[in-house]
Amino acid sequence: MGKERTKETFGQFKSAHRPFHTYNTNPSWWKDPGLRVNVLHCVGLYFCVFYLGYDASLLNGLQAMPQWKEYFNSPNSSFLGLISASLFLPAIFTPYISSAINSRWGRKASLAVGSVILIAGAFVNAFAHNVGTFIAGRVLIGAAGPFGKITAIALLQEIAHPRLRPILSTSFYCNYYIGSTAAAWFCFGSLHWGDTNWSWRAPCLFQIFAPSMVIILLFFIPESPRWLVHHDYTEKAIDMLATYHANGDRHDELVQYEYREICHAIKLEEENNKTRFVDFLKSPGNRRRLLVLITMATGTNWIGNGIITYYLAPVLKLVGITDPAEVSGINGGLAVWNLILAYLGSLNAERVGRRFLWLTSTIGMLGAYIVMTGLSGSFAHTQSHSVGIAVVPVMFIYYGFYDIGWTPLPFSYGAEILPYHMRLKGLSIMLSVQSMAQAFNQWVNPLALAHISWKYYIVYIVLIVMYLILIILFFPETRRLTIEEVSVIFDTGRLGSAKAAVEQFRHDSTDGGVVEKDELGLGKADAAHVETKPAKTSMA
Repeated sequence: MGKERTKETFGQFKSAHRPFHTYNTNPSWWKDPGLRVNVLHCVGLYFCVFYLGYDASLLNGLQAMPQWKEYFNSPNSSFLGLISASLFLPAIFTPYISSAINSRWGRKASLAVGSVILIAGAFVNAFAHNVGTFIAGRVLIGAAGPFGKITAIALLQEIAHPRLRPILSTSFYCNYYIGSTAAAWFCFGSLHWGDTNWSWRAPCLFQIFAPSMVIILLFFIPESPRWLVHHDYTEKAIDMLATYHANGDRHDELVQYEYREICHAIKLEEENNKTRFVDFLKSPGNRRRLLVLITMATGTNWIGNGIITYYLAPVLKLVGITDPAEVSGINGGLAVWNLILAYLGSLNAERVGRRFLWLTSTIGMLGAYIVMTGLSGSFAHTQSHSVGIAVVPVMFIYYGFYDIGWTPLPFSYGAEILPYHMRLKGLSIMLSVQSMAQAFNQWVNPLALAHISWKYYIVYIVLIVMYLILIILFFPETRRLTIEEVSVIFDTGRLGSAKAAVEQFRHDSTDGGVVEKDELGLGKADAAHVETKPAKTSMA
């Protein structure tokens, strides 16, 4: 029979070996030179979602500016829909271009291409002389988005130290609201610059800030160790892991563990190189994964937030709030509120569980939207100022519930539930569908608001109920599982079983002839994406 071969998961590795703080890193990351730089690199990648939030609040801020309205002849609801949708239409296709660049030239190359396109779009946007030029700039910005949105989260998970990866990855999309806050208050300030076109051109031009920071970061951030191993730059990959995960010790046990796991993950990718998009339809587990991806992709804008995010001024007009300063102030306040609540959700995702956050978030939004619909309908009949003002705190409550679940979870949850060989394809599908859904949504919203006003909210109440049912039926809990264990949970039933997933993962690990765990060569777990289970020692 020969010597029995064994395979350990990351949680077993932590239990069987020395605690993290007895390796070559300090238990407090800010006291460790390697981890400080590692965290700085990961946080630098947050600029890749900064622009998304900035653009959302920017369009709201511009709609509140008399200078912008006058320059573009007060765009009607149809033009507003086109201006908003133009950001998402090119993003239906560019995820696949980004994926190809990632595979051939690396993560850093993809980020560089996206950043350059984004800077070009910002200049076209800022110096637009008519609506057509303004839309052209937004098309370029939208085309650039997927290069950062997909690549940055993948690179972050591949370079982050395993014990810091959960919080760094779940916090990734929360930084949408840092951009949102910056745009909201920039527009609020420039609103008072007087009768000058620079009151709207300057906020548009500031869109170059985030991609410029990413380009600077690319001179310092390492390439993905997985990409390096896959392209036979083995020594560079080990050097990267040693430098940032063990302060330069190439023989550190964690470095060796991560290296052999990456090697076997690459081997698995080569074995599954024939994976096609149609494979998402071939098994019950894959069909459930596809359903969850599509639910998250469409839900991020089809649960009512799209109206408030991109059309705050028309929404507030329905309840009698039209003063530009008031609209800009509410926009800025929402941005700060969203930032705080989104981080609150991301920091507690591992403690309370993803499923709990999904359910709490969606149920809370449903209640808030029902109240907001009732108040808006009441104002339409009574024109009561106090009723109109009451809508504002309900908007904050609604967004608070949205922020704790639907902001931090979709992309991190999407990466978790996909097996390694399907991960890039799955995320590309998710982003492409999301872009189609957003383009349709943002085109329809202003037209519907103009024709049926507050009654349009009823459509979103029905949609929120639909998404709640899908979450109840198909979204399993993934807390305290490594990412490779999560990736098989969909193969263990409709809502999955954590125990069955762990057992299946261990069975798969010992069935395929993997190498012994004391060898440096091949392992099976996807360490470049692995999430840690709560440890008994301090992981501060």
